[in-house]
Amino acid sequence: MRTTRVLSWAVVLVVWIGGAAVPVQGQREVRPVLGGPSYFPLGVGNRWVYQKAGAGGTSTWKAEVVEASVPARLWSFFRLDGYFQGPPRMVRADRGGSVREVLPDSGQEYLWYLLGAPVGTTWQLQLAPFPTAGPAADCVDGSRLVLASRNEVVKVPAGDFTRVVRVDFRSPCVDAGTTSEWFAPGVGLVRREETSLAGTVVSELVQAELGGVAMPRAVYSTTLSLDSPRYVNNLMPPVGPDPVPTARGSFAVRNFTDVPVELTFSGCKSASVVVENEAGEVVVRTRADDGGCCTCASLVTVTLFHDVLVLPLSVTLSTEKGEPLPTGRYSITVTLDTVGEAVLRPSARLPLEIVAIY
Repeated sequence: MRTTRVLSWAVVLVVWIGGAAVPVQGQREVRPVLGGPSYFPLGVGNRWVYQKAGAGGTSTWKAEVVEASVPARLWSFFRLDGYFQGPPRMVRADRGGSVREVLPDSGQEYLWYLLGAPVGTTWQLQLAPFPTAGPAADCVDGSRLVLASRNEVVKVPAGDFTRVVRVDFRSPCVDAGTTSEWFAPGVGLVRREETSLAGTVVSELVQAELGGVAMPRAVYSTTLSLDSPRYVNNLMPPVGPDPVPTARGSFAVRNFTDVPVELTFSGCKSASVVVENEAGEVVVRTRADDGGCCTCASLVTVTLFHDVLVLPLSVTLSTEKGEPLPTGRYSITVTLDTVGEAVLRPSARLPLEIVAIY
């Protein structure tokens, strides 16, 4: 009798840890086979940009982890925006490849993926109910999924990937919905195929930023040079007409590889210049340019091929009111004003210090 009671408590504990029951084929066989990088990496700042192409033309969409939660129960979860159409969703992913949506208030969970399961495992994808999710989410919610392959090779604009997991869908919508998705280790979703009344629609990963690492890796290098690491506010009386120092230097983008890089600007070749204090607050905003027509509407394209692009810069280290910046440590960041997605815009940063003499 005592043994029976202990076993009963054990069963209750397993059910509680696993969350709500989800129809999965071969429950005893769903043993994670993952080892190494996550197939659904979640971290604040992680960002994926996709190009979507179909009969209706091309467009871009992005997914981004915008926030982390205070740990609830045993796991942390993250606010993921843009992955499915509709509002941002709170999501967690464990080391075994299970990806679940979480309702923070109740702790209720909804299964999305079993990316660590053996080939052939099936389950139902469930989204947490949101009144504003719209019909697009309805064609995802309730889909029957099967882990179709663990060894795909996928080539997309962001790179070539191996050991890719492919998940096939059977949507509850007759003529619409996702049909397949591909997940690369350490990267996440790299390709998604959907069907619509107009035909097949394909989304492919173009750019990503994961843990501060950009993909695809840039073939160019950047250099920011200043005339001094230290600038002085000379406030000794009599104070001259220009007591505020000016930082001068240059920003260079080099590409000496055999892969040409196209940089397109609006009007003139230019870069944004930002100075931040130790608290990360922006105290100066200005621009550097090549002296061209920066107000013109025309596009200017530079192809870097065994060449270098250099922009001179001159930054007055004062507030908008013309007052000297306080003594302290700062950083200066220069980023090219190229047209298009900002994930891989050439950029560079340097520290600087400001002191005052009276």
